[in-house]
Amino acid sequence: MAEGLLFNMIDKLIGKLGSVVVESWNMRDDLQKLVENMSEIKAVVLDAEEQQGANNHQVQLWLEKLKDALDDADDLLDDFNTEDLRRQVMTNHKKAKKVRIFFSSSNQLLFSYKMVQKIKELSKRIEALNFDKRVFNFTNRAPEQRVLRERETHSFIREEEVIGRDEEKKKLIELLFNTGNNVKENVSIISIIGIGGLGKTALAQLVYNDKEVQQHFELKKWVCVSDDFDVKGIAAKIIESKNNVEMDKMQSKLREKVDGRRYLLVLDDNWNEDRDLWLQLMTLLKDGAEGSKIIITTRSEKVAKASGSSSILFLKGLSEKQSWTLFSQLAFENDRELENEELVSIGKEIVKKCSGVPLAIRSIGSLMYSMQKEDWSTFKNIDLMKIDEQGDNKILQLIKLSYDHLPFHLKKCFAFCSLFPKDYLIPKTTLIRVWIAQGFVQSSSDESTSLEDIGDKYFMDLVHKSFFQNITKHVFYGENEMFQMHDIVHDLATFVSRDDYLLVNKKEQNIDEQTRHVSFGFILDSSWQVPTSLLNAHKLRTFLLPLQWIRITYHEGSIELSASNSILASSRRFRVLNLSFMNLTNIPSCIGRMKQLRYLDLSCCFMVEELPRSITELVNLETLLLNRCSKLKELPKDLWKLVSLRHLELDDCDNLTSMPRGIGKMTNLQTLTHFVLDTTSKDSAKTSELGGLHNLRGRLVIKGLEHLRHCPTEAKHMNLIGKSHLHRLTLNWKQHTVGDENEFEKDDIILHDIRHSNIKDLAINGFGGVTLSSLVNLNLVELKLSKCKRLQYFELSLLHVKRLYMIDLPCLEWIVNDNSIDSSSTFSTSLKKIQLDRIPTLKGWCKCSEEEISRGCCHQFQSLERLSIEYCPNLVSIPQHKHVRNVILSNVTEKILQQAVNHSKVEYLKINDILNLKSLSGLFQHLSRLCALRIHNCKEFDPCNDEDGCYSMKWKELTNLEMLEFYEIPKMKYLPEGLQHITTLQILRIVNCKNLTSIPEWATSLQVLDIKDYPNLPPPMMIKT
Repeated sequence: MAEGLLFNMIDKLIGKLGSVVVESWNMRDDLQKLVENMSEIKAVVLDAEEQQGANNHQVQLWLEKLKDALDDADDLLDDFNTEDLRRQVMTNHKKAKKVRIFFSSSNQLLFSYKMVQKIKELSKRIEALNFDKRVFNFTNRAPEQRVLRERETHSFIREEEVIGRDEEKKKLIELLFNTGNNVKENVSIISIIGIGGLGKTALAQLVYNDKEVQQHFELKKWVCVSDDFDVKGIAAKIIESKNNVEMDKMQSKLREKVDGRRYLLVLDDNWNEDRDLWLQLMTLLKDGAEGSKIIITTRSEKVAKASGSSSILFLKGLSEKQSWTLFSQLAFENDRELENEELVSIGKEIVKKCSGVPLAIRSIGSLMYSMQKEDWSTFKNIDLMKIDEQGDNKILQLIKLSYDHLPFHLKKCFAFCSLFPKDYLIPKTTLIRVWIAQGFVQSSSDESTSLEDIGDKYFMDLVHKSFFQNITKHVFYGENEMFQMHDIVHDLATFVSRDDYLLVNKKEQNIDEQTRHVSFGFILDSSWQVPTSLLNAHKLRTFLLPLQWIRITYHEGSIELSASNSILASSRRFRVLNLSFMNLTNIPSCIGRMKQLRYLDLSCCFMVEELPRSITELVNLETLLLNRCSKLKELPKDLWKLVSLRHLELDDCDNLTSMPRGIGKMTNLQTLTHFVLDTTSKDSAKTSELGGLHNLRGRLVIKGLEHLRHCPTEAKHMNLIGKSHLHRLTLNWKQHTVGDENEFEKDDIILHDIRHSNIKDLAINGFGGVTLSSLVNLNLVELKLSKCKRLQYFELSLLHVKRLYMIDLPCLEWIVNDNSIDSSSTFSTSLKKIQLDRIPTLKGWCKCSEEEISRGCCHQFQSLERLSIEYCPNLVSIPQHKHVRNVILSNVTEKILQQAVNHSKVEYLKINDILNLKSLSGLFQHLSRLCALRIHNCKEFDPCNDEDGCYSMKWKELTNLEMLEFYEIPKMKYLPEGLQHITTLQILRIVNCKNLTSIPEWATSLQVLDIKDYPNLPPPMMIKT
């Protein structure tokens, strides 16, 4: 276990034991003795962990026994908590502030007796460990007494030693010389941020020694700050004084030294996140002349923020080419060795492991230089950290400094990330939930702050400290944030978690029986046999399958029932269990025995129709994921017994017809993705039960709203107004339901309750009315209307929507019916994205005349950036716009195409099946910024139509075009001549243009030339690169 974590674990257990109240069986003495022994061990455990690092086998064995005992203590306390929750379920009593153990009732005798025996046995084990520790002569040590390793750097570097940092050097020098209006103070701060080993210090050295920089600044000083941000010590280094001088004299000399002089100060390797300490230093440095600069190198964005940096330079890894240049300089003796293809091939494989980190490349390159070349192949297939061991762990020592600076709770969270494969996009929400399930997230004294909020703060702390990168959103995970770890950082996570965590990468890989957390870095299919070593790993708390979702793409088989049963039998200690994509018709009922389970993922078990009733015995369960269980018909009737459940996800469970009665009791629920109404069933939850779930957050889909048409006022019992953390709402009415017109018009009454809610994104599907008037005064950001078969009119006044989607609205003729400037122009003004799809009767956006629209009517789009119009053949006009950059048009008239690109700044244009389109004549003048053009299925279109004699050459006016695609253009015989003059063109794709007869020679020199399905081209011209 990594340094300090056992200390933290004992500290938490002592706190938990202190909350236990014993009311009989005279167990107070046993518990008190247990706490006393743990406290004595806690005092020396930090020293024990450091001695373990010196490969002391006996200490390692003692720590392993201690870890086992602490895990058992944690499980024991969990058993008490589970029993307390179980009694709550049986008696419906609220949870007490302290865990109470009652031993009076006869039906609890067996449980009570077992707990007494377990406490006594555990107390003896801890006492024995406390006695054994005396052999090792451990010393008492508190966390703040632990000494972190210090670095010492200097200011000099030879320019030829720095590879691949020319652009960064140029940017940094520009920032140093910048004294423009954006620089408010005489002294400004520039921060260079990146993971350990990226070359932050080297870049600062490179700039520090630049001749122009030396001439620009009157005074230059380099200070290596390292671990301790000591204001007096830093001041002493700047004025080159001893640290024993009185602070008052030192501050006077420092201020005198910088007063009125333009200086450059480099504070290298800065870890200080304390704003007050920084201000104490800056008070002494503010008197520098205008243009004075301070460069900070750090691994943490929080350090940059604390210093008030005016500019931040995020350093990235070297490119593949730059990495190879650096490696070859260090690893090869002469050019003759570089001609050895086998050595070069091995070298490039090894360089890939370094992931662009200069420190790693230098260390490994120097190591390879000292080896016999015939031994290089031994490093080809082993991990970077294994190679680093041969070079005295130089890489590890440096990058581990970041880990050593983490507080205990973040160390545990970071170590857990080793379970995800390299380059894997880790879902942020999933990670935070499993952190909570493992007890890594510490609750706040502020009851309004949820564990998820605290977990989010942990996540952002690790982002700011450069442990996580490439944060993005992914459609597959419902637009949730995803992130990655740099390969070097992943290697660090694997190293610090090596005793407890295992990412299995091969089917035959052994799983140590001491492993607590296991994950599989490959897809488990129907041929996978549960290894015996997994069955013997009885201490497992985590079982993850991060790559199992890939089988959706490749249609691969999955684990069978027997394997699932074996996984469940392997451990009763699971806190986190992933059984997604199992090829099961039923979930094994033995899952109910996993009393400590907090996180259960059953997503994509496509054959499962119902869940075992035993699942409701999991009273500790916090997260239950059932996404894409497409055959699931119902949830267990006693679902309400899951009193700890916080997240229930039901995306794409299309056969789910209702929610079980009692769900309204589950007041801890924060995530409930779907609520299905069914007023015809006595066993289904009613609207009032949804109303009681006040803590719901994020998104919610309410299905079955057609059931409320007989009594639409029942909708107010859902209390959407009271759900202040709910921001995304989808309302679904089932289509093709039988009813008269008056019944359908009641749908607008059902919508009334959301008028003053906090909903930002609203989707309405299957609304049955002709008029939609309940959207007035909503603070929506996104509105989506789809499959509203009778909708003809809706009020838009005072809406400030930024994204509008209107899909499958067969009766809609006008989007804005009111031409009043006050009521509807604001709606058009705020829009940034519009998608109109399958609205066959749509005539126009507004009822303004074509003359008014051409002059610029009150509905013109002032902020619109993305416009998509598909299958709207009767659309005759759209308002003016000037900022559209992305346009998609399909099955509309040529006139709409003209209006869409006129006076705009289009960078991406896709047109498909534009009615009667013959050429782009008249459009080129509006497409000077166009980067990508796709033309599909235009039957009359001919790119070489030369009616005016010069059309084919006009294509050269697309001076910024990078990508061009023709798909099913039957009249195209040749490529336009003007294309060869577009110097920016890189990609040309031509698909199924049957009459194309030739490809000009210039096209073969493009970066990508992709030609498919051409019967008329001679064989040599069938080119794809």
